[in-house]
Amino acid sequence: MSLHKANNNRNNIIDLDDLFRKIIFHWPLYLIVVALAVSAGLLYLRYKQPIYMSSARLYLKDEKKGGGSDEMDALKSLSLFNSGKNMENEMEVLQSPILLEKVISNNNFNIRYYIKRSIRNEEKYGNAPLELHAVSGNPTVGNYTFHITMKDARLDIKAMPGNIDSTVKLSVAAGTPFGIGKDTFVINTRPDIRLAATDMVEIKVDSVMEMAYKVAEDISAALVNRDATVVMVTYKDPVAERTADFLNALLNNYNEYTLNDKNKVAIKTIQFLTTRIDSLKEELGLLERQEETFKVQRGITDIDAGSKLALEQVKEADIHLNEANLQLSVVDQVENYINNPASGYPFAPVTTSVDQTLTSMINRYEESLREKKRLSLSLLPTSEIMQNLDGQINDAKNTIKNYINGYRRNAGIVQQKTQAKVNEIQGKIANIPAYAREYINIKRQQGVKENLYLYLLKKKEEAAVTYAGNVTDNKIIAPAFIPDKPISPKKPFIFISFIAIAVVAASVYVYVKYFLNPRILSRKEIEQVFDLPVIAEIYQQTEGLADFSLSNKSVLTEQIFNLRTNLKFLLSDHKGPSTIMLTSSLSGEGKTFLSAHLANSLTVSNKKVVLVEMDLRKPKLSGFLGMDYRTGITNYIVGNKTVDEIIRPVPGTEGLFLVSSGSIPPNPIEMIEGQRMLTLLNILKEKFDYVIIDTSPVGIVSDAKSIAPYTDCTLFVVRYNFTLKSKLMMVAESLNGGLFRKKGIIFNGIEQDSFYPYYYYDQYSYDSNNARKNTWISIVKKTARRIA
Repeated sequence: MSLHKANNNRNNIIDLDDLFRKIIFHWPLYLIVVALAVSAGLLYLRYKQPIYMSSARLYLKDEKKGGGSDEMDALKSLSLFNSGKNMENEMEVLQSPILLEKVISNNNFNIRYYIKRSIRNEEKYGNAPLELHAVSGNPTVGNYTFHITMKDARLDIKAMPGNIDSTVKLSVAAGTPFGIGKDTFVINTRPDIRLAATDMVEIKVDSVMEMAYKVAEDISAALVNRDATVVMVTYKDPVAERTADFLNALLNNYNEYTLNDKNKVAIKTIQFLTTRIDSLKEELGLLERQEETFKVQRGITDIDAGSKLALEQVKEADIHLNEANLQLSVVDQVENYINNPASGYPFAPVTTSVDQTLTSMINRYEESLREKKRLSLSLLPTSEIMQNLDGQINDAKNTIKNYINGYRRNAGIVQQKTQAKVNEIQGKIANIPAYAREYINIKRQQGVKENLYLYLLKKKEEAAVTYAGNVTDNKIIAPAFIPDKPISPKKPFIFISFIAIAVVAASVYVYVKYFLNPRILSRKEIEQVFDLPVIAEIYQQTEGLADFSLSNKSVLTEQIFNLRTNLKFLLSDHKGPSTIMLTSSLSGEGKTFLSAHLANSLTVSNKKVVLVEMDLRKPKLSGFLGMDYRTGITNYIVGNKTVDEIIRPVPGTEGLFLVSSGSIPPNPIEMIEGQRMLTLLNILKEKFDYVIIDTSPVGIVSDAKSIAPYTDCTLFVVRYNFTLKSKLMMVAESLNGGLFRKKGIIFNGIEQDSFYPYYYYDQYSYDSNNARKNTWISIVKKTARRIA
């Protein structure tokens, strides 16, 4: 078992040098697979749909990377916002499905036209012979496929709706609306592009929303570098022109979306101011009519200086009191908005210059709300960016609330002081005549309303100017271009990949052929199993198997003589006649063939050699020599024949004799182990110089083991690409025991032009007249062996 395990360990080790030499030997195989790989690569590139990519650059204004104002620096100290991820947020918005849905819907990118071809349909973008329009106005139109052919100025349409299992067939004139389900379509022909009668146009209408989510995967956005505010946006599509058109449309829609979002505050402010101004205008008209009526009724054209002075003082005090009340009202409005921002978004506070800090806080708070709204188009609420933004909004809300509480306390004190001053002035006015007091009250209200009206009118004009001057902060500094070359498939990569796969596949084949082959393919594999010498290597023969002429210069003759010479070295210390047994692991490995030729070669120098057909179960030796096997060993053992009667000369040879097996017995092993067999072998050794025994395979039956003690040498035959390694290991354990004496291995049946360089026996020519010549057929055969 230890020998078996050691052999397995040796077999599991791959000799890389040996593998490389095998790969070199099979160079025609690699040449063919590389040619096939290149052809496959060409076919792949011919029919694989290319993918193009266009890019554009967009400048985004980022206040965090620009020079901030003093007010912003103050707000930073109030922790209203932190570094955030503004640029990352904008890149997310660029890829939001809602924005992409508008781009696809406005430009009909979800409608695609194809000309049906045998292998791959040819897409027509911008030059399709037909134009389809969805006239139903249904935004969910999609997942339709139309197959259209033109016959006699009419369109034969086969429609396959995605939500209906059946196919709808109809024939309509070009430009005539037709309905499928709840949707209505119209197909127009283009006079500048003609459609052949044999051409079929395929129109695919994808769902806009579904396509938006798919397209989002093909769009990417990234900063050109860490310190810049320039974003590179890329888009991939099978049509080169569409990559540029889609990307430019996306950036234009993004800028429009940003500008609309920015204008919402100005619009809301203008609406708020218009409502207040209209209300004050009515109040002022009413007060003017009251003043006119009062003057007519009283016949007053002027009042005294004291009344005028009191009027001016009370007007000034009322203005301050109204400003305080207005600011407190705005503060209450801000607090309500902070507690429930959805009720009045966006908020447009109108304040004096006293509380510009509060206005800035509100603007920052609303900016965070807008940012959250925009990011909610493409991000989940659980994302890290959204959570960070929620934290910023809560911090801003708490800061505003704290500021409002402090402001309300200060405004309350001012209100109390102002009210006390108004009460004091009104006490003075009480001393003025009644008609003068009444007139002062009218002028007082009129002045307050007039100042407030002028103030709000000014604010409205400022908001209108701001709205008119609003422009997007984003700039397209490099519009998308139409790419010249596709990004995939890449020709060098495709060819390298196909060739690499082919080479790996061929190498795997070579590895399996040699290293995972269960049969013996080389002398090295034999030596890994046996600790025995290989005394001969015999070339595979296709003709002249029974030619025993020793005068020819064939390769077989030279190899048999080489076996004979090595055998003598193996028996150099043996004196007298020699008994040599040939066996193998399986039937069919050539031991009978080698026994005959070895025995014939030993007749040189007038030696007498006898062949003993000891394979009593399946005799073949007699038939190989053209003789009958029915009279032989079994007849002698049972006493029917004498030794001299079973010894017969082999026809056509001198000095070579044969002892056949005789009739096949029912108990071969009993005969072999009997005393008569030992007597027979002793008699044959007395009569001949060499006794060559052809026995049964040792890996199948125990005949060879039974006869081994009576032999001087055992030759074990291994056949190229026939003998199983597993059987060889089992036999090796038997041969390595002490049962067999001198042992040697014969490697038989080696194929011509095989991988192993020492098997090229036909490279030597012993007869110039019979020299083997390379013909086209032999070259093809050799090349075929290197391929297979």
